[in-house]
Amino acid sequence: MNYNFNHDFDIDIDIDIDSIKIDIDEKDERKHNVSRKAMVKYANLITKSVRYLEEIADFDLPEGTQYRIVTTKNMNALTAIYALLQNHEPEEIIIAIYRMNQPAVAKIISLSETVPISVLISSFFRENKKYENWTRMLINAAKDNPNLTVKSTWSHAKVTLIKTKCGKHIVFEGSGNLSDNARIEQYVLENNKQAYEFHKNWIMEAMSEDKQAR
Repeated sequence: MNYNFNHDFDIDIDIDIDSIKIDIDEKDERKHNVSRKAMVKYANLITKSVRYLEEIADFDLPEGTQYRIVTTKNMNALTAIYALLQNHEPEEIIIAIYRMNQPAVAKIISLSETVPISVLISSFFRENKKYENWTRMLINAAKDNPNLTVKSTWSHAKVTLIKTKCGKHIVFEGSGNLSDNARIEQYVLENNKQAYEFHKNWIMEAMSEDKQAR
């Protein structure tokens, strides 16, 4: 079966609020196993194909609606963060990411001048033989910036959390890194406090276990 991504498509699917439930396993007390249990319900599931992640700036983000997004052009996932910040003033930003590039680091450092940002990166890129410049740049910036916290762990996660001053809890997660990505990537976008707190809990716990970086 062949899929043609040359044309944009929008499909809106309305689903009864009790019909979608995501069950996350009970917390395991074993050390280094960070898990939580949450039952998340959604009133609407909306699927979108977009050429540019900037398009999500126009998405309405009511609580209980989840967007599933497929990109049809290669782009940096940081584009989506900036698009979301066009209409939402952030109170805090939390990022768990596998890889980014130096331009993305520069933008995160700039954002941290006005909003607290916590970043969890992969420890893979802190190993001596693989120590990439963006990693050193980000870690060094955090040493003199009380608004920027950077930690690392053995992770491949790609999640961005934005808590806004208007009370929204934005969760943006998917396959793309904060660097150059493939033409086709998939993402999930939602305003959901329960999902936000779930991700925040495991990210902050993982960050607390890293004693090397600030």
